[in-house]
Parts: sequence; C-alpha cells; structure tokens
Amino acid sequence: MQRILVTEPIHNAGVELLKQEAEVVFRGGRPLDELIKELGAIDGIVVRTARIGADVMDLLPGLKVIGKHGVGYDNIDVDAATQRGVAVVFTPGANSISVAEHALTLMMNLANKVSLAHLEIREGRLGEQKRYMGNELNGKTLGLVGLGRIGRHLAKCCRLAFDMRVAAYDPYVKESDEVELCSLEEVLSKADFLSIHVPLTPETKDIVAARELAMMKPTAFLINTSRGGVVNEEDLYQALKDGRLAGAGLDVFVKEPPQAANPLVQLDNVIATPHTGAVTEEAMERMAAMAAEEVLAVLAGRVPRNLVNPQVFDKKGE
Repeated sequence: MQRILVTEPIHNAGVELLKQEAEVVFRGGRPLDELIKELGAIDGIVVRTARIGADVMDLLPGLKVIGKHGVGYDNIDVDAATQRGVAVVFTPGANSISVAEHALTLMMNLANKVSLAHLEIREGRLGEQKRYMGNELNGKTLGLVGLGRIGRHLAKCCRLAFDMRVAAYDPYVKESDEVELCSLEEVLSKADFLSIHVPLTPETKDIVAARELAMMKPTAFLINTSRGGVVNEEDLYQALKDGRLAGAGLDVFVKEPPQAANPLVQLDNVIATPHTGAVTEEAMERMAAMAAEEVLAVLAGRVPRNLVNPQVFDKKGE
C-alpha cells in the first residue's frame, strides 16, 4: 500500500479520501527530516505551510507527488520537484469565496474603525466620537491587483452589495465585462480600497512599495490577503505612520506567524489577522478533499486537473 505524509492537520474529508487508497502518516509537529528518516518510503505529501525543498525531496527518492492544500505554492520548490520527476498539485478555487469574504471583512472593519473602537472600549480609553468617524463603501472605487478567482468574487460582492466601481490590474487578463481593466498606476490612483490578489513570484515581489504607495490617495485603504512579500512592509509602515495612507488590513506578512513586535501591528490604523483568510469550515473541507483527490490521481497514474508542473507528465509521455 502506498504511503502519504500529511504535514499539518487537514479537514477529515480529505483524510478519509486518502485512507481509502493509501496509508496516511501524520507529522504531528515533529521535524520533517527526522520523521522521514524514521518512516522510510513516502509516495506522496499533502502540505499546507511547511517548506518542501530539495533537501526534503532528496530524503524521499520514491516521492511521486506533492499536494498543496491551498492556492499559493511558494513554500514548495517546484523546480526541484520537476527535476526529480515529482508532480506538484494544488487546489485553485477551493478557498476563493472565503478569502474574498475575508478581504471584504477587513475593508468594512477598517472603513468603520470597528477594531479600534472595540479595543479602546475594552481598555477603558474610549475617545471622542469623532475619533471613530467611518466611511461608507457605497459608491467608492475598489482597486484590484490580480483578477483571478478571488479578485473576481470580491469584485462581484462589492459591485452588487455596495454599488462600487471596480478597476483592476492583471497583465494576464485581456478583457472583462465586469470591471475596468487599467494599468497598475491607474488602479493605484483611483482606488479607495486597494485589494491585492496575486501569487508571490519574482515578478510580484514588492509590487507595491514606496513608489506605488505614493500614487495612492491619502484616504485610501490597502488590503493584502495574498502573500506578505508582494507588499514592502517597511514602505507600507512609513506611509501609514506618516498619514499618506488611511489604513491597512493585512492577513499575510513576510514573517509568519506575525509577531507583536512587527511595527505594522502596533499602528492604530492597521488590522492584522494571522493568515486566516482561508480558514473557514467550508474552505478547509474543499481544500482537503481537492488536495487528496489530486494526490491520489497522480499515484494512480492519472493526469491531475490542477497540475503546477505539467513537464513531469510531458516527460513520462515521451
């Protein structure tokens, strides 16, 4: 029977699917290298946030597939996997609704200073009412950096619920009937709320830094539920501290989990969550089931639906 290693807890829906076809081993917080040396052969891995690099793969010469429980696979060395003939699969779309709703939650919270008011009530330092003066979302402009599944769902919510205008930048989308496609500079200058939905790649690293922040309205809010590295944290902190940006809602950070010592989380105009945008019962169930199905497809010799590195199967067909 084939053996699959699950590096972090996943929804039972995925576990049960895996158990139908393979022996499932759980990491349980143990160092990966020690566990792998103890276990020996592993045919597949299901991973959430653990790093799977060449060093881990070299300990597993029989590894056939790495299944990412999620959309962003920057914690997996895809090049190393491809070189070793290891398929990398992921779960696009499984968490789109949850992350879009989380972004919208951050937008509404920031606009109405909900977290600030709650904190100051709890600490007994409630200020004058004008300190909590908020803003309506209705009629404002949502700027999107990235128009994939999450961005499109957020755009739909904002258009239908709040009659918001939507301007989006995505070099891979050539036309849209739902949003206004613009250059990055145009989106930055138009946005009352800027929400970022791109993977972390060499092209998107620091896609929003000092230059881009300077193009935004001082009344604008920035929302990042994608990856920490796409926004330059030092530049964002300075813009927020200097009043050149109204606020930020951040679910992702360069260093995770976010630390209390991070200067950004000390600001009153920042709302921080610990990468929990996709942590809903519905999304966790969908991601676990999809990751399991994709991993089992590869182990059964089938081409999976959501394959990051198709070169692996191209080589097999040669």
